[in-house]
Formats: sequence, structure tokens, C-alpha cells
Amino acid sequence: MSRLRNAFVTLVILPAVVFTIGGLYIAQRSRAALGPALDRHVAERAVEYSRLERERLTESLRISPERLGMRAAQLDIERFTVYNGAGQVVATFPDATPIPLDFGTEQGDAMLAAARRGQTVVDLVQLDDRPVWLAYVPRDDRVAVALVRADTSLAVRFNQATGYDLAFYLGTTRALATGEGWPDHLAVAALDSLASIDRAIVTRLAGRAAAAPLKDFDDWDVSGAVLVRATQSAPPAPAPPFLPMFGLVLGAALMVIAIRRITLNATARRAFALALIAPAVAAAWLAAADGQLSARATDTLLELSGRIVSAVDDPTAIPADRLARLAGADIAVLEGDSIIAASFELSASTLTGVEESTGRLRIGGRRIAYRRLTLDTGAHLLLLRDPLEDSRKTALFWLAGLYGLLAVGVLIYASFASSAGSRAELHETATAWSFIAPSLVLLLIFSAAPLLFAFYLSFHEWNLLEPAKPFVGLRHYLDLASDRLFWNAAKNTAIYSLYVPATMACALGVAILLNRSIKGVALLRAVFFLPYITSFVAISIVWQLMYDPAFGLFNWALGLIGLGPYPWLNSPATALMALIILAVWIHIGFQMVIFLAGLQAIPNELYEAAKIDGAGPWRRFWKITLPLLRPTTFFVLVTSIIGSFQVFTFVYVMTEGGPLHATDVIVYHIYQNAWRFLRMGYASAMSWALFAVIFAITLLQFRTLGRKMVPS
Repeated sequence: MSRLRNAFVTLVILPAVVFTIGGLYIAQRSRAALGPALDRHVAERAVEYSRLERERLTESLRISPERLGMRAAQLDIERFTVYNGAGQVVATFPDATPIPLDFGTEQGDAMLAAARRGQTVVDLVQLDDRPVWLAYVPRDDRVAVALVRADTSLAVRFNQATGYDLAFYLGTTRALATGEGWPDHLAVAALDSLASIDRAIVTRLAGRAAAAPLKDFDDWDVSGAVLVRATQSAPPAPAPPFLPMFGLVLGAALMVIAIRRITLNATARRAFALALIAPAVAAAWLAAADGQLSARATDTLLELSGRIVSAVDDPTAIPADRLARLAGADIAVLEGDSIIAASFELSASTLTGVEESTGRLRIGGRRIAYRRLTLDTGAHLLLLRDPLEDSRKTALFWLAGLYGLLAVGVLIYASFASSAGSRAELHETATAWSFIAPSLVLLLIFSAAPLLFAFYLSFHEWNLLEPAKPFVGLRHYLDLASDRLFWNAAKNTAIYSLYVPATMACALGVAILLNRSIKGVALLRAVFFLPYITSFVAISIVWQLMYDPAFGLFNWALGLIGLGPYPWLNSPATALMALIILAVWIHIGFQMVIFLAGLQAIPNELYEAAKIDGAGPWRRFWKITLPLLRPTTFFVLVTSIIGSFQVFTFVYVMTEGGPLHATDVIVYHIYQNAWRFLRMGYASAMSWALFAVIFAITLLQFRTLGRKMVPS
């Protein structure tokens, strides 16, 4: 017993130490991950900042070509050329070589076409190895092409406001920059990556930096990139809360002391149960630590958004929705208790208690973080956004799960050790487990690991095209309750599963008929079993042709007796029934083989004794065959019900869930959400909901029918 106690304590201490070290490591990595998240946020804001500058310049250039010369100095216009509709030079300022209308690029052609439609368009381009704002100003049938000086003031103002160095790349060439160490040229592959994902990414150029795609004048094609890099004046990423981790060490130590004081005899199970306390306490501590880290990260992010907004001369002069795009947060402009502008629907009653500079409030059932800024005009600017979620939740989630598995392992080991009568018996049990360990490892890798990964996905907004995978908690599972398409698929699946009792009755009848020594019985058995081992895809295609309303076999046969034709797969009233008929035809062979094996296991002497007693065929079936087939019937029922809830191939090939979702079953609905709508997280939640339903039904069958199916 002393050996058992020492081994048990070791198995508790070791996971606690591993978990604590891992927790500290994850916390540090979480803090390190927040830096790139903030950098990406700033890079996207830098793009919006440059876009706002372009919009301001575009607005100021909406004047007649005649007035360009009068306001040239005010607008920093270096020179311009006015062309008529025939493309002839009308005027130049100052006297110089005319600026060509078309620079021979797709961008220039698009800008000229926009100007001829009456739009004033401005874009940042590289000309003569320097950046300039290129403007096309329309007027009647004339177009003025102007070059406006672009200096580093844009990057400098952004750097002063945020503490981030900034570099503009036009194409792959650096145009504007603050700070040192930026490369002169970007790799073409890096620019292609930005164009393909269309959002900010973290790079390793000149140290850790974030890059965001810079769009052209119509906000369509990627014409360059904006790179940002944090300086010492940038807000630091929040430090991880180490206290919960050290609390975990203390909790593990107290648990070990408690276990040592318990005599492992009659109270052994209570001692084993103590191993589950640490994972529960650890999960609670980790959740609290993660919440603290999220709150601090969100406040840092809002501080950066506030700095960016403060770099604008007059934020209240910008529409609230446009200002929200710049800040990367919802915006509300307040004067006293009145809301004078907001980027979303908001009432003054929801903004109670926002006197502090930062805090939390609830709007529409959502927990929102806010930051309050006081503008020079006396108005107040409120920045609101959802709390920042990051990949740290993923690591903490798996870490808590790992510790839970280790605790279960402790219980299993303790159970084996306590039941072992001697050291030899314990050694024998350990040897047996070592033999099955290779198969167990493969099972864990290729079965348990995908299941756990799907479980993890169900708690995240996981889109294959989006690099961010935010943690959403139980939201996917709660959404299932109001998803009418999911419940429609569940209803269709339940109706489809009704083929099971019909198929079992037919299969049992066929098995009884073929359980005889007659000529050709082996061939008949093979004929019935053949559909089950044939490709379901091939069968689905053939039956789809047989169901065809114009030339299908079924409608041709019905036409011979004056019935039909029926739109088997094209009508919501008949499509699901058509699939049920196909399922019955396919599964009869498999169930027939199982029933046939059960029939051949019944001793023939029982039937001979019943005949001597005068029992007829029907009485022999009810009193001998059916009772002795109970285990076989139970096996067929359970496996067939499970299979019916997993139907996919017939629906995918023959109906694609239609018509009007009449054949949309759960597995096909999961497939659509995962691979058509790319909602992997929501599809995983549905998968686990389906698992829960199948598990509950199977458990109910075992509880209600399992004992009755055992022959007496």
C-alpha cells in the first residue's frame, strides 16, 4: 500500500509540475503573440490613415482646371496639364513638358476612364524615383493631370501619434518611411501574399513588422504595401498574469499533502477522486488569467486606436462610419450626455457609467470595451469594440484538456494498482498494456486526435480563408438551437432512419428463406449481399437514372399499369422516400448475412424437439427463432441506427440536399457548412451535437433493450 501511495503521489506531482511549467511557458508565449496582433491592427490603421489623406486631397481638388493654377501653391501642386476631349494639350502650369495622360499602365488607363466619367481621382505613385500624388481632375470635356508633392509628413505624423515606424511601398519599391533599416524593395511573393489574403500579416523584414496591402484609387487592386514596426514609444504588450500559475503550484502541493494523509484502503476511491480537483481549479485559474490578459490587450489596442484618431486634425469633421474604419472600432461622438454622431445604432441610455477613460459595458447583450477621449472641440469621442481574442485561448484550452487526461490516467492507474492483489499481478497488467500500446498510440493519433481537434474547432470561428481563429466559446452550440436548417436536417435524418425496422423485417424474412440447403442458395445469398459491397456512388448514379421522371425505369414500369410518372427526386414530397427505398434495397443484404449467421448458430435439435411436440412453423418462429436471435437483432438494430444517422453519399450524389432542403440530412448539412461555407467551427459543433445524439440513442437502446435481448 505504501508503494501504491508513493506511485500515486508521483503521478500527481509530475502532471502538476508539467502543467505549471507549461502554463508559464504558454503565458509568456501569449504575451509574445499579443505584439504581432497589435502590429497587424496598426498596419491596417496605417492603410486607412493613408486612404483618408487621399480622400482629403481628392476633395480639395474638386475644382475647375482653371483654378488649379490659382491654388497650386496651397495644394502643393508641382505642375499640371489640361487636355481636351481629343487628347490635345490646352494648358500647362508652369511652362514645362506636358504630363502624359496615360503612363502606359493599367492603373493610368483606369484613372483616365474614371476622370472621363466625371470623377476626381487621386493615387500615390512612383514617378522619377520619388513618390507623388497623381490626380486626374475632370471638367466638361477637359481633363487636368496634376502632380502633387508627397513628402514624409504623412509617415512622420503617424509615427509621432502611435510610436510606430512606418514605410510605404509603391509596387515593390520603398517610397516613404520613418526609421532606419527598411529594405529598399519588397519581394514580389510578399506582395502577392498580401494581395491574396487582403489583410495585414506579420513579417520578419527589418525585425518584427506587420504589413498590410495598399489599394489603388478605386480600392480594388493592390498597388503596394504599408509596413509598420513598433518603437520604444509604442504601447507595450500587456504582461501575463503569473499569479494564477503560482496559485496552481500551491494547489497541487496542498493536494499532495492531503493525499499523503489518507490511508489508501477503504477510502482509496476518495483519494483517487482528489486527482480531479487540480484540473478543475487549474481550468478556473486559467480562465481568470486569460480574461485578465484579454482585458489588458483590448485596452492596449484601444489606446492605439485613440492615438491614431488623435493624429487627425478634426475628427468630428469626418463621418462617424469613416472614422470608425480609421480607428478599427465603433465610434460615438458625445457632447455632454447627447450623442451627436455614431457609427452604429446607439442610445444614450446604454452609455451610462462611461466617465472613466477605459472600462466595460454591455450593449445589445454583448460585452464591449470602450475608451473615452476628450477632443479639442470639447466633445468626447467614445471608441467601442469587442474584447480582443487571440490564439492564447487555444493553448490554454489544450493545456487544461491535457491535464484532465493526465488526471484520468492517474485514476486508471490507481484503479489497476488497487485491484492488483500482488506485485506480480500488477506487473502482468502493465505487460499487457505494453503489448497493446502501439495499437493504442495509432488509435489516439488517427482517431482520438481528430476528435479532439474537432472539439477544439467547435469553440472557434474557424474559416480556412481567414488567418484569425477567434475563440467564441459556446456560441456555435447556442446557435444550433435557433438554426432552422439544422433542425430540418435533424428531422429528415430521423425520418430516414425509419428504414431500419423495415429493412430488418425484410432481411430476417430473406435470411429465413435462404437458411436452407437448396440448389443455388449460395448464389442467391451473394446476389442479395452484392449491393452492400458495391460502390455507393455507382449505385446512387444508377438509381438516379432509374428515378428519372422522363425515361427512368420506375416511371416506365408504373406507366404500364397506368400510374405516374412521379418526380421521385424532384419533388419535396417524394425525394426522401426515394432515398429510403434505396437504403432498404442496399442494406437488406448486409442485415440478411448477420441474421443468417444468427440462425445457423441456433441448435437444430431445438426445432426437432418442437416438431415432436407438435409446434408448427409460426409457433417455432415465435418461441425459438425470435428469442434466440435477440442478441443478433440487437446488434443489427444498434449498428443500423448509427449508420442511418451518418447517411451522406446518397444525398450528396442524388439530391444535394434538395429539393427545398427536403433531403438535407445532418451529415450533408455539416459537409456544406464545412466545405461550401467554410464554417469549420460551426460544422464541428454540429458534428459533436450529432455524436451526442447518437450516443444518447445508443445508450438508451442498451438501457432499455440490451438486457431484454439477452436470451434466458
